[in-house]
Amino acid sequence: MSAALSSDTPSAALLLEQARALPQKRVQSMEVAGRRYWIKRPEKLGLRLRVQKGDSARAFRAEIAQIRRFAALGAPVPRILAESPGLVVLEDVGLPLSFFLARRPEAERRPALMHGAKALAGLHAKGLVHGRPRLRDICWDGARISFVDLEAGAGVNAPRWRRARDLLIFLHSLHQSGQDVSQDFDAVIRSYAQADTAGILPLAKRLTRRARPLRVLLAPLVWRDRRRLKHHSEFTAFAALLDALG
Repeated sequence: MSAALSSDTPSAALLLEQARALPQKRVQSMEVAGRRYWIKRPEKLGLRLRVQKGDSARAFRAEIAQIRRFAALGAPVPRILAESPGLVVLEDVGLPLSFFLARRPEAERRPALMHGAKALAGLHAKGLVHGRPRLRDICWDGARISFVDLEAGAGVNAPRWRRARDLLIFLHSLHQSGQDVSQDFDAVIRSYAQADTAGILPLAKRLTRRARPLRVLLAPLVWRDRRRLKHHSEFTAFAALLDALG
């Protein structure tokens, strides 16, 4: 659950004033009194994308409502510090796990990934799903994991198969990172298992075993991507996940 606001947190009015003074971007950071905050706005879409994605303002409002819902249930999500129509200011919650995997030594990288896996298991134990828990959507500040970008797919009271899919998306993202994750993968699985009070990992493994026949169909696509030096494409990552978990 989010910690209480510290006494040196700027007022909502000041945060909104500073945010409105910046060029309007969908996601951007700003510094106020030496501390970083994040600004989010609805996505600006052209006609074609509006047809494909729908009303971006409605999607933005739904995401903010989902953040509040998750926070009320004790899920680790960023605190909403200020809000006005079409604009929200969120606390900074550290760096994404993708950054740790790509740029930090093992002594920092692996604990961050393990905490992420444990937090995901905790999320699933509450019946929640992120919907797209890729490494870039999970942040670590050295003390706390936070889940960001609760967009399409996030939900409460999720059936177990959706939570299992959530886990598989997270593990697929690990393999698609472009890094050697053979040792990290085992540590991540152990961390998730230790907090898996809902029994999601065994279900994810069963789903993976059922998908094993797809390994043959994936072979030509994996071969093609490796020839193109795309060693961590979506297809190669999926094949690696089948081999590791199935």
